[in-house]
Amino acid sequence: MSTGAFIALSILAKGESAVVADTEKAKPARQRRAGRIVRRRRMHEDLVDMLATDIRAGVYEMGDALPSERDLMDEFGVSRLTVREATAALESKGFIETRPGTRARVCGPRPDFLLGMLSEAAAFHLTEPGGLRSFMEIRAIVETGVARIAAERIAKDQIAGLRAELERNRNAVGDMDEFGRTDVEFHSAIARVVENPIIDAFFVAIDEWLREVRRTSLLNSGQMETAYAAHARIFAALEAHDPDRAAAEMRGHLDQLSQIYPPPEGHRT
Repeated sequence: MSTGAFIALSILAKGESAVVADTEKAKPARQRRAGRIVRRRRMHEDLVDMLATDIRAGVYEMGDALPSERDLMDEFGVSRLTVREATAALESKGFIETRPGTRARVCGPRPDFLLGMLSEAAAFHLTEPGGLRSFMEIRAIVETGVARIAAERIAKDQIAGLRAELERNRNAVGDMDEFGRTDVEFHSAIARVVENPIIDAFFVAIDEWLREVRRTSLLNSGQMETAYAAHARIFAALEAHDPDRAAAEMRGHLDQLSQIYPPPEGHRT
């Protein structure tokens, strides 16, 4: 008998309880938690899944009223409490909206729900090894694309508004706090040109991180002047409706920033 086969038979001979004990002993301490209970899935969660599937499939379209509580109770064979728990969950996820005295109506997932999900994921990932670099990369991908689309779509009134934001940014050179604020407004104004709620959600989700990026990067001597000059070049490309140039200028701006942020280990503030 081979050594491997002998070991396997020995383990089986110990019985299932011994195997479980050995497995638990091998796990890192942080993976073992006392008093945990695996709870059975609650009935209202199944109802949430079924109704959400119907909404996504178009059974209930935007603006449609859901069946009454009584009708849902009869259709799914559940209690009034289960129906109310399910509708509350659907509302918290943005699928429906409820008003006193009327039936719940389909409204589709709300941007604020997407923001919450993204914000939580962003906050977690930033604490992971390589998280900062990952966000620098995804920011470059998103903002470069935004600049390209904005150059194609930007209207005269939006150009005027962006010019005003750029002027405020120029006037703030020398004042780190005000420059950081006007920097945010300049980039946000470009994103608003695209009129895409998912893009808006992305920027709101990483807002805290972006503020930290600006606070840290602006500590570098001459960075305000460098950033303003980049903003001016980006604006000129947008005003000229030149997508390739706008994307290239935005990419150059973010590449320069990536050279100074994140700062080297041991030099972070």
